[in-house]
Amino acid sequence: MPTLELHELLDCATGEQETVIRDIAYTAGVLWQCRNANCGLHDRPRNEQHCPACGHDRQGQPIGDRVPITHGPILPHLLTALREALVAWFTERHRPLPDAVSFQYTDQYESHEWSDWGALHFGGRTEPYCDFDGSDVAEVLTEISDDEAPQRNDVLTVALPR
Repeated sequence: MPTLELHELLDCATGEQETVIRDIAYTAGVLWQCRNANCGLHDRPRNEQHCPACGHDRQGQPIGDRVPITHGPILPHLLTALREALVAWFTERHRPLPDAVSFQYTDQYESHEWSDWGALHFGGRTEPYCDFDGSDVAEVLTEISDDEAPQRNDVLTVALPR
């Protein structure tokens, strides 16, 4: 069976056909629509978690804290400590403060903890790697892991104040 890219189908479609193709793509989960009414980008591929134009997620919400459902609630004082350590880390290095930082589960050395490197989210743009090794950020992540270890594929996102 020949393989076609979605954009090839859309390029060949007429107005009504294009609507049908988009509806099928949304239903199949191949595309999602940015629900931020002020954003001009509406069709997003399934592998994007946030709109690159406005930074809102699939539900139209700006990026915020996200604790994986497989993980119990993080104690509020630990989440506050992590947020404060992140703000201090960026301030001390005179680096721009991202909207949020995401940390992934790691089982390096079979330790089952949050990694001490994170992805930085600036609106819809993500910088995939920032190393917090040896910092207060890493210490708080260890405390959070000690309280309850993350599970495989978990991602913890911490929104930073604006």
